[in-house]
Amino acid sequence: MKNFRRHKPKAANPRANDERERREPRTNETRRDEPRRNEVRRDELRRNETRRSEIRHDETRRKETPQSEVRPDEPHQAKARRGGDGGIAARGREVRAGGGAARQTFEKHDERPPDESHLYGVLPVLEALRAGNRRIERITIAEGAGEVRLHELFELAREFRVPVRRAPRVEVQRLAAAGANHQGVVAHVAAVAYADMDELTDALAGRVGTNDPPLAVVLDGVEDPRNLGAIIRTAECAGVHGLFVPERRAAGLTETVAKAAAGALEYLPVARATNIVRLVEGFKERGIWTIGTDAEANIAYTDWDWTQACALLLGGEGAGLRRLVRERCDALVRIPLRGRIPSLNVSVAAAVVLYEAVRQRTAAPATTYEERQDDR
Repeated sequence: MKNFRRHKPKAANPRANDERERREPRTNETRRDEPRRNEVRRDELRRNETRRSEIRHDETRRKETPQSEVRPDEPHQAKARRGGDGGIAARGREVRAGGGAARQTFEKHDERPPDESHLYGVLPVLEALRAGNRRIERITIAEGAGEVRLHELFELAREFRVPVRRAPRVEVQRLAAAGANHQGVVAHVAAVAYADMDELTDALAGRVGTNDPPLAVVLDGVEDPRNLGAIIRTAECAGVHGLFVPERRAAGLTETVAKAAAGALEYLPVARATNIVRLVEGFKERGIWTIGTDAEANIAYTDWDWTQACALLLGGEGAGLRRLVRERCDALVRIPLRGRIPSLNVSVAAAVVLYEAVRQRTAAPATTYEERQDDR
């Protein structure tokens, strides 16, 4: 009677299969199935490696994420912590489900209270402490920020009893605006308060007839916050006594503006005007010349006498001054252009005209305003 060898089932372990096949003689059928078995083993190895990579990535992300962002109420996370589902498959499900939860958590924390404002950047925060015009509730500094550069900031914060705390850089990034260069420093302050329009206008009128005549800037519809911040910075450096912006259809004093102004908002009063045309008429009644900028004007900006009381009016990006505002101005000046581009950026135009006013005022002889009027 022929002796048949009993069939042995394959072991679950691939290595055990290899060991058994080495002990047993190979048949033609075994040789034909070998490529398919090798492909199955390679696929299984790839899946295991992918799961291990996901687990390593999830563990790294949990270490970098503050404890306040962990959501223990997620069912899959709680089950994984209790040891349920065990093995790589359960941890892989935690990774795939946890990714969306983490993103939702970040979006939830990005929502700021409407009554809270943040000032970010080393120089703006430092100038806010020096000026003392705004109440700073606390300062958050990213871990690893340069100690040497922040030495003065620490000293002023200690002097004014402002709490300073360290936080992970990812938390500081959430406090700042998206894509902002916060330099590792964020201050929690009250929103920037606008100056009262009537009080600022009266303060400018009080300088008429003095050795330091008023110089004001009126912006008619500047919508880019970076342009507004750059103009505020230039105006403060040029000695401007006040700046006016419209209440509507214009950029306001946001965090981006404060960053671009680099601390100038702490020293230059900014007021909101309900109607720019009425503001221009009010300047005229108080003896302040209103000078607008226009590419088609007949007077060059260098030909105007900026040593007298003046208010410089600048239009928004693209459109320039509105027609009614342009018609109410006492005079219009232009900046000569030699190239093919028809206009300058509004912040650049402001800097060009304001520093012509600075040049004329510093070069003028030390005489009184009345004496200069008599000479004319």
